[in-house]
Amino acid sequence: MSTAFAQNKAKLDSLIKISNEYPKQDSLKMRMLIRVYGELVYNNRPVSELKKYSDSAKAIALLLPNRDNIRKFYFRLGVIHHGKGEFEEALEIYKEGVELVSKEGDKNLQAGFYMSMSDIYNKITDYASAIDVCEKAIRLFGELNDQSGQASIYNNLSGTYIQLKDYTTAYKYATKALPMFEADGLQSRGVGSIKLVIANILLNADEASLHKIGAVGKSKYQRVIQLMKEAIPIAELDKDLGLKSEMLIAMGVSFEKLNQLADAQRAYELALATAIEGPDLNILASTYGTVGKFFHRQQSNQKGVSYLHRALAMSTQSGLLEVEREAAESLSNYYERQKQMDSAFYYYKRFSNVENQIFNKEKENEFTRKKLKLDFSIKEKEYAVEQEKINQQLAEKKLEISFKNKLEWLMGILTMVVITAAWFFYKSKKKTQELNATIEAQRQSLSELVQVKDKIFSILTHDMRSPVNSLISFVYLLENDEINKDQLAQYAKELGNTLRATSALMENLLNWAGTQLQGFDTNIEKINLNAIVLEVLNSFSATLKQKNIQIENSINENDLVLADKNLLELVIRNLISNALKFSYVGKAIWLSMKQNENELTICIADEGMGMSAEAMEQINQYFTNTMTSTYGTNKEKGTGLGLMLCKSFLSMMSGKLSAKNNQPQGSILMIHLPKPLINNASQ
Repeated sequence: MSTAFAQNKAKLDSLIKISNEYPKQDSLKMRMLIRVYGELVYNNRPVSELKKYSDSAKAIALLLPNRDNIRKFYFRLGVIHHGKGEFEEALEIYKEGVELVSKEGDKNLQAGFYMSMSDIYNKITDYASAIDVCEKAIRLFGELNDQSGQASIYNNLSGTYIQLKDYTTAYKYATKALPMFEADGLQSRGVGSIKLVIANILLNADEASLHKIGAVGKSKYQRVIQLMKEAIPIAELDKDLGLKSEMLIAMGVSFEKLNQLADAQRAYELALATAIEGPDLNILASTYGTVGKFFHRQQSNQKGVSYLHRALAMSTQSGLLEVEREAAESLSNYYERQKQMDSAFYYYKRFSNVENQIFNKEKENEFTRKKLKLDFSIKEKEYAVEQEKINQQLAEKKLEISFKNKLEWLMGILTMVVITAAWFFYKSKKKTQELNATIEAQRQSLSELVQVKDKIFSILTHDMRSPVNSLISFVYLLENDEINKDQLAQYAKELGNTLRATSALMENLLNWAGTQLQGFDTNIEKINLNAIVLEVLNSFSATLKQKNIQIENSINENDLVLADKNLLELVIRNLISNALKFSYVGKAIWLSMKQNENELTICIADEGMGMSAEAMEQINQYFTNTMTSTYGTNKEKGTGLGLMLCKSFLSMMSGKLSAKNNQPQGSILMIHLPKPLINNASQ
């Protein structure tokens, strides 16, 4: 013992020397001071000496720009006392840490403090406080969307309710944690640990709880065996021999309860062999006790007694009171059956002493709980006194500013009067401007309608008269038999072209007239663009075949536009007709759609005659009362009315028409429409 003491002292002196000689006031210095503090705690040095190093480390942490250092300071100090079993000191440090990190918004570390506090509360059997801090941690992890953290807290809560013997609630939290751990991977350590928790609940729960859980009779043991078969490979993968040993014990208990004694013995012996290989002496002591009692029950007295003696020796050394009590009781019962009353009495005394220690420890925990509650009550009263002082100061401050408030109130009323008058003047002027803008917009709209009407009457007086006169002349020639067969075919072809153009003209005029009727309103909706394009192309199949023109349609079948279906169909029909009219035989027409953040653009491109600068300017103007008419590649006649109506129809749908040259030959006409508030397939 003196050698170990000398070694510890040399180690501590070395750490103090290194810390004192290190010149910088940085995070490394802070960690050195915390390490010295930890060694002092474990060597039971006086509080005054501890405070010197903790205060120095805290001062450095507060000076450092990275706030993580001060948070870690509290966490590391708390862990030192927590590990030493000095729960009161650890809780005080953790609470200070919670107050700090909650102000700075570090929810993750705040939840970490609460997790550590729940472990302490469980150890001192203050289960109400343990549940309270666990619920706080669950809320924080939920705000952080940290399922792994939530699962760990559910695991802690399950342990708390197991100690309270509320197995139904313990099972509820354990089964909540399982899918969360599985989200991190089916072979994660959390999955194995929580399955062991569920197994222990099933093994220890009362019949009423098992009925609620749905594990009645022997089915619970079969379920435990299955859970452990799934969990043991996880412990092996994690190389956690202690965890594997506990899982094998649970499996051994279940086999024994099912009277499968050979399987139970194999599980118990493998658990003991695993625990012997592992580093955790506490688990080894507990395993010796459990396996020893099994062999004792099976009348294998030599093995049973040997294992129970080892369990008793190790638990006495490690302070495992529960294991020590059970081993002493089993040995006392064994020696009593063997009529060795001296030994029986000796181990019964050991059993009784341990019982008293457990009772005293519970009393000590009770004292700690009451002291913590008293401390909290004192702090609450101090806070109330401080709050009362603050309230008095606030009352005095209110009296002091009362006069200022009244003066400001009067000034405020005067200011409000001025502001209200200015506001009414502004609103009146704004309303007048809005009315003037509305009148101007109506005047402009009326002017545009008059210009369109004049254009239409011009067409009616000229373009509608010519086809009729041609038809009358043709009928006259037929009636008087003044035409031969070749002339008949030529005149019929020319007259057919003229009448087709006239028919298209009449259709446009009728459609425009429909939009001018009283009560007409556009029906703007999301419609399938490709369906409209295919319908229009189908109506031009004969013309496409006649001119041998290929259509390249790259519009996606799911693309949607925001428009009036009938008006958009008329616009597309006119623009495709226009492209056909000016396309040479054997060429192609391309249909496509592109989009940006605010609008969709439907493009109709051809390789035709192209467009003059004057015609392009007329199309790109917001409004024009004239549109240059040009003959097509097969001398198809036009009026220019179609493009004017396209511009008019698109404006009714909050859209517009534009044009540009196609390289190296032809034109591109573009329909611009608002973008629907959904994603298109071609996006």
